[in-house]
Amino acid sequence: MKIANITLERPAAGEVLRLAAYGAAGFFAAGCCLEGRVPLAAGLVAACKPGRNALAALAGGAAGCFVFLPFGPALRGAGILVLIYAVLSAFRDTRWFKQGWFRPVTAAGAALAVELAYALQMGIDQASLLRLGASTVLSGVLCHYCALLLRETSIPRRRAAREPDSLRQRLRLSAEALRTLGESFAPPQPKKEENPAVIFDRAAEVVCRGCALRDLCWNKEYVSTFNAFNDATPLLLERGRAEASDFAVHFASRCIHFPQLLSAINTEVTALLLRRQYRRQLAREREMSRGQYAQLGELVAQAMAAPEAPAATGKELCHEVAMGSEPKEGQRMCGDSLTWFRAGGMLYLLLSDGMGSGREARRESQMTLRLLEQFLQAGIAPESALRTMNAALNLRSDDQGSFTTIDLLAADLTTRQGALYKYGAAPTYIKRQGTVRRLAGASLPAGLQEAGTEPQAIRFPLEDNTFLLMISDGVADSVEDQWVQDLLAGWQGEDPNVLTSLVLREAYQRRKGDDDRSAICLYLPAEKRGKREV
Repeated sequence: MKIANITLERPAAGEVLRLAAYGAAGFFAAGCCLEGRVPLAAGLVAACKPGRNALAALAGGAAGCFVFLPFGPALRGAGILVLIYAVLSAFRDTRWFKQGWFRPVTAAGAALAVELAYALQMGIDQASLLRLGASTVLSGVLCHYCALLLRETSIPRRRAAREPDSLRQRLRLSAEALRTLGESFAPPQPKKEENPAVIFDRAAEVVCRGCALRDLCWNKEYVSTFNAFNDATPLLLERGRAEASDFAVHFASRCIHFPQLLSAINTEVTALLLRRQYRRQLAREREMSRGQYAQLGELVAQAMAAPEAPAATGKELCHEVAMGSEPKEGQRMCGDSLTWFRAGGMLYLLLSDGMGSGREARRESQMTLRLLEQFLQAGIAPESALRTMNAALNLRSDDQGSFTTIDLLAADLTTRQGALYKYGAAPTYIKRQGTVRRLAGASLPAGLQEAGTEPQAIRFPLEDNTFLLMISDGVADSVEDQWVQDLLAGWQGEDPNVLTSLVLREAYQRRKGDDDRSAICLYLPAEKRGKREV
């Protein structure tokens, strides 16, 4: 039987010992951690050729992560090891895998990718950057020396009997492995909150054990004691600590060790609240890890399944694109970013408005467009690309409070169909034969929208003699945009560059530069006049 092109047979005793040795090596390599990072284990897994030895080292390393590290760092370490094995398995049949630098670079790249994602979530300072750089470099260097030690630097040529689509099969198996790993982090059956009565049980066990009135309070007057504790519970949980006034006078005056009991109750209240916070954080980390691995598996599967762009069989619409942007008054840099490109037979127009204005807003919006373009160029569907970007920005916004709008047009000029996706973006306008159509979305900006969702696509036909105008909210928002519709309705020209400049100039006159202003215009002329872009 074969799984992932690995022949499974009953192993001999010597092979069992060898696999156990690789597993033990991975386990203790994870124990050689550096500030919660496992560069030695990453180097060891990357040094092994994909197969039984690497799987044994991976299993041992993952087990070692959870034994030697806290849960959060252990998740990161195990994620790095799984990602290394997935990449090496996917590229095993390529010429890159045969290069001596490939596996060290894979080890370093996987460590950098996973650790950087968590570093961005938790905040980056100089010390964390130094630790991140040291862990990345060590992962690659240790991979090289582990390969020399294991004598796995030379890669034998695979047998010609392998199926020609083995790389595609490995990508498919890698995607399935990542999805399965994500499903393994599914939340367990919901449990009831820990009963607050444990606070008083543990406090009484400490204070009341040797008290002379123990029999009176906990036997003869049990109902009165129980009611006193029960009545105080909502107040102390809401406040986070107990005060003497929370308890009935008859109980407080009867208790001869009341100050000690109050102190013990506060200790147990703090412990209970910390346990609840830990469980919530653990559930959140599980959900985040599940979403990340599932999304990564989906992206790998889509990239594998994306067909080569077929030759156009119909007549393609002619198109001209013009775009422009201006910064907020007093700023030297515009926080909006916009671009357009062709990919897989599709035409894409993108506009992103970063939170605020200036350099930081531009950095966020440029990063968003750059990643989206890379996803779309790789053949990822717009829905999955947007869902991934929203999830990533959700992680960043938890720590940095950052978000961006996304306005994406996907236009198939051969089938003459367009789809518009909006994350918190301003309206888009389509003009044809003197009629203006306004398209608006209802989703929040990326980073604020609920993770795992994407905006609903607004689909419409593409026709000759049509202008499509996308703007940022510095030009007009969904409340005060009638002037944009009136301007388009009265526009008689055919040059999208002139229209874009006119819209930006009119926006400045109306709003006096109170925000960044950007516009991108697609014109579909009736006859081919030559493509023109600005």
